[in-house]
Parts: sequence; C-alpha cells; structure tokens
Amino acid sequence: MAIGDELVGGFTLDTNSHWMAERLRLLGYPTKRVTQVRDRPPEIIEQLRRELEDADVTDIFLSGGLGPTPDDRTFAALADALGKELVIWEETRARIERRVQRMHSMGLLESPEVTEGNLRMSRIPAEPAHVFRNRRGMAPGAIYETHGKRIFVLPGVPMELKGIFTEEIEPEFLTAGSAATVRELRFMFAVEARFYPLMRELEGTFPDISVGSYPNFETKELVIRVVGLDPKRVEEALDVIRRRAPK
Repeated sequence: MAIGDELVGGFTLDTNSHWMAERLRLLGYPTKRVTQVRDRPPEIIEQLRRELEDADVTDIFLSGGLGPTPDDRTFAALADALGKELVIWEETRARIERRVQRMHSMGLLESPEVTEGNLRMSRIPAEPAHVFRNRRGMAPGAIYETHGKRIFVLPGVPMELKGIFTEEIEPEFLTAGSAATVRELRFMFAVEARFYPLMRELEGTFPDISVGSYPNFETKELVIRVVGLDPKRVEEALDVIRRRAPK
C-alpha cells in the first residue's frame, strides 16, 4: 500500500511499488495487488483492514507518510488500526539525534538540537516485532505482526526504502520464498486477438501456469509471457505456443 496525496493526485509517480513488486517476485513472494491511498487516517485504516481480512495475504507492505510534517500520518493510522499507543522508540530517537548533530557539524543544519519534527519521526506504534535502522534517513521502518500476518512499514523516499528492503528485509525476512520461472516469446507484427483461442486452451491445460500477452506498439512486437513455479511446466507451455502460434 503506497500512501500519499501526491501519488493519488498524480503529482508523483509511484516507482516504489513497481520496484518492490519486481523484487518480491524475484524473491518468490508474488504481489497480489498494489493500492494507493491518500494521507487520510480513515482511508489508510480502511484499506489496511481489507488486507488483514484477506486470507490470501500474508505480508503487507506500507510505504510513505513517515516524515516530520503534519501530513505524515501513517504510523498514527497504523496505531489506531492495531489498537496501540504511539511511543517514542528510544533507539530511533538516539539515532536521529546523532544524525542531526552530524549534519550540523557538516554545516547542513543551523542547530544541533532535535526539533519537534525530528522527534515526531521516532514516534511509532508500541510493540513492534522489529525496527529497521535506515542508514540513509531519519524515519524508521518497522514490522508489526497481527492476524497471522506481517506488516512492513517503510519510508516513501525511494533511496531509503530500497536501502532498508535490500539490506535488512531481504536477508532476514524474505528467505523462504520460491521464485517463479519467467520466460517470454516475442512475435513481430503479430495480431494479439489471434492468440485468444490458444491462450484460452492453455488456461485449461496448464492451470498452474500464468500466460499473458503484452503488445508493444512502438517495436511492433507481441510478447507472450509464461510464468510458473515449475520450470518443466513452463517449458511445456512454451513448446505448445511455439508449435501452434498463429502465423
């Protein structure tokens, strides 16, 4: 779930969700859906509850809304949703203080004192399962566990999100997945509609395989993408497409 008025309003492109969906697929944790919501606590809570009630969802990723300004409301909304209090996480507060002092010594900040905005970023819902360090920024990331699911909360700044994800989440929390096999066939000047009967048949004969068609109008290519957990089954489906693709 990507959170921010700037995303829903079309001001900022949500590259974080695209990047995470690719990483999760490669790690063997395919994404079921991607949603965007405004910086409105009731709307964040409403969408979060939908995810918690979905039996097919085991991990939920929230990104954005962890900064120092009043419109950053993700942790407050999460606290309400989980029935927890917001508390100052001392390790995060100390890390923010060290970072502010370091930035002051470099001439990047006028004062070495921690502001209310800085302190605001150290307030998180009580009883996290884990709090991330975030070596590239002040806002912490965290994990909460409820309803048998894990909720990963990440900053919206792409550099910070990617750093936490690759350095802390991947090696510690996403090691049990089984990555899918992805293969593609490319056809030049092919008419997509002519592939409908074959793809419809493949849905029945290969129910464990996902087959999709993706036309590229610039290159005049039609990409047929086959995805599945069993490499042998993927190759079998590819062979059928090769032999029976419309001419």
